[in-house]
Amino acid sequence: MQALFQQTSYDAGGNLIMPRHGIRLALVLAWASAAIFFWLAVLESRQWHQEHPGSGASSVPDPLWMVLLWIALPAVPLVLSEILLSLTSEEWIAAGAGIAAALTAGSFVYALVALLFVFFMNFFPNPYFKQQFLAVVVFLACSVWIVISAGRIAAKVRSGVFFVAGAVTLIGLGGGQYALSQMEIQLDREHELGKAQAAQQLFAPVVEAQHMLMSLAGCLILNESAHTGSGYPSTLDPAPADWPCDRKFAANAVREYSLTYSPVLDPATSHVSDFRLVATPQGVPVRGRYPLMVDSRGILFSALWEAPEQARAATSEARLSEIRQLQGSIQHYMDDKVLAAAPEQLTAEIVGTEYSSETPRLGEDGSALETRQYAFHYAGPRPERPSQFALSAQCQSYGQDCLRSYFLDYSGILHATGEPRAPTAQDPPAMDCEESDAACAGVIWPSF
Repeated sequence: MQALFQQTSYDAGGNLIMPRHGIRLALVLAWASAAIFFWLAVLESRQWHQEHPGSGASSVPDPLWMVLLWIALPAVPLVLSEILLSLTSEEWIAAGAGIAAALTAGSFVYALVALLFVFFMNFFPNPYFKQQFLAVVVFLACSVWIVISAGRIAAKVRSGVFFVAGAVTLIGLGGGQYALSQMEIQLDREHELGKAQAAQQLFAPVVEAQHMLMSLAGCLILNESAHTGSGYPSTLDPAPADWPCDRKFAANAVREYSLTYSPVLDPATSHVSDFRLVATPQGVPVRGRYPLMVDSRGILFSALWEAPEQARAATSEARLSEIRQLQGSIQHYMDDKVLAAAPEQLTAEIVGTEYSSETPRLGEDGSALETRQYAFHYAGPRPERPSQFALSAQCQSYGQDCLRSYFLDYSGILHATGEPRAPTAQDPPAMDCEESDAACAGVIWPSF
C-alpha cells in the first residue's frame, strides 16, 4: 500500500493525473444514484397514497424554495469539489479531494440506513425495490472509491488544506442540515397555526350560536325556577316586558345563523311548559355549520342538515365535567391499595392528576372539590354498601359554559338535571349521548 502511494502519477506538467479524474466521475455517479433513489421514494409514496386514499396523512410538503435549499446543501460542495479537482494546483486539488471525502463520508451513514430500510423496514410492497437497491449499492461503491482516492491525493500532496477543507465541509453540512431542519419545524408550526386559525374562523359562527343558545336557555330556566309555575314565555320576539336576560333574543343575533324560539304547550292546560330554541344555518350547507337546539333539559343538541333526527349532544357536558374520570381515579386507588371499602374522605393521591382538562382542587374536608366550571361533592361509603361511593358535579358557570349538573349514585348510575341546583339521585338518568358521540334518542327537532 505504501508503494502504491509513493508511485508517481503526475503528467509532464507536474499535475496529478490519478486519481482525481476518477473522483470527479465517482462524485457525479454517486449523487446521480442518490437523486434516483429519492425520486423513486417519492414515486413510491405517491403511488401508495393513490392506491390507499385516506390511509394516513402525509407530512406538510416543503415549499419550492425549501426544496431548492435542500438540493443546494450537497450540490454546492459537490460543484465546488468538481471545480477544484479540475484545476492544476496541487493545493486546490487537495482541497477538492477533502471536500469530496467529507461530503461522501457524511452521507455514507445515510446510505447504509437507506439500504437497511429497503431490505428490512419497508412493511409494504415496494414496486421500485430493485431500482432503489441498485441505486444505494452504486452510491456506496462510489463512496468507498472516493474516500480511498481522496486519501491517496492527501498522501501525495501532504498538505493540511485537505483536512481543513474536509472539516469545513462537514461543519457546513451539519450546520446547514440543522438550520434547514429548524426552518422545516418552524414552517410546520406556522402551518398548524394557520390551520388552527382557519378552523377557528370556520367554526366561529357555530360557537357563537352555541353560546347564544346556552345563555338564552340558562336565563329562561333560571327565570322559571325563580318563579315556579309561571311557565316560559310564549314568544321572545318581542321579548316580554319583564325579560331578565342580558342576552337579547333576535333572529339575526348570530352571524350566518337564524334563531327561532318555539314554545311547547301543555295540551291539558295550554300552559307553556317547555321551549325549543333553534339555531339554523343560513345559505348552502357547508362544513362547520350545523343546526343547534336546546330545551328545558339544558342539553345543547346538534344535528346534520339532512338528518335532524340523528341529534347528538353538541357539548357532551358529562364528559366535560369529567365526573367519570374522578370515579375512575377513586376506583383505581381502591384497586391499587386492595381496599375492600371506599375511602371515607378523598386525598390528593386518591384524586390523582390524570385529567384531560383540569384536575379538581380538593377542599380541606376531603369531600368538596372544584374546577373552574364544576363543584364536586364526594359521599363516602354506607354501612350496607362499604365498597361504593357517590359523586356529584354541579355546574358553576350556569348559562355560560354549562347547563347540566350530574349525580353519580351508589349503583354507578349517572343522573342529570338542567336546573340551576345541586343534582340528586331523584333526577332522571343522563342520556347516553351526554357521555359519547352516539345519537340522542327521543329528540324532536321542530320544523318551521
